[in-house]
Amino acid sequence: MKIIKILIVEDHEIVIKGIKALLEPYEELEVVGYALESVDARKKMEKLKPDIVIMDINLPGISGIELTKIITKEHSSTKVIYYTSHVDEELVTKGFEAGAYGYVPKDFRPEELIEAIQLAINGQKFMKGIVSEKFISSYLKFEKEKKLLEDMPLSGRELEVLKCLSQGLSNNQIAEKLLISIDTVEKHKNDLMKKLNIYSTAELIIYAIFKSLMYGSPYGGN
Repeated sequence: MKIIKILIVEDHEIVIKGIKALLEPYEELEVVGYALESVDARKKMEKLKPDIVIMDINLPGISGIELTKIITKEHSSTKVIYYTSHVDEELVTKGFEAGAYGYVPKDFRPEELIEAIQLAINGQKFMKGIVSEKFISSYLKFEKEKKLLEDMPLSGRELEVLKCLSQGLSNNQIAEKLLISIDTVEKHKNDLMKKLNIYSTAELIIYAIFKSLMYGSPYGGN
């Protein structure tokens, strides 16, 4: 049985205790440590090398979203799951754009957090209920004026980049995976935005994730 190492980043110790109690019955889930703020979280990341980080978005110092960007860059194999009371379109969008694999409101059933962990370990994203509604609402604001992916003359490499974006990979990770330079990744992203009539990287990532969630993997390959 593979043990999944979990780091909790949360500035309220009572919440930390609650998460620990929730995870305790699951032998494969091991809480290896916790941090109350972002600076300590980065130190714990280096020392403990967790598989999963369960994190609040509202943290002392830099935000959970900014911390996610750092973790995604410095610890690419670690998956971040937000466990937070703060849910709105902007936060949900920015959270997934930063590379998070799950967004679990604290008023969800406790079992939802377990499901989010299991999905993240398998490279899948978790969004349900109000989170999914906020995400789709954000997408629909610009989707009406976009041509469908199937009608776009996208190259094979552009489809690969789009697939990587739907998986939450950063520019560095995409470059490493596809064996291309970061500048080439940026060029493909710019070309995709022009072809899809999308005006920001955030919208492009939302588009990629939405297509992946709604239609499986429309990008070709596995």
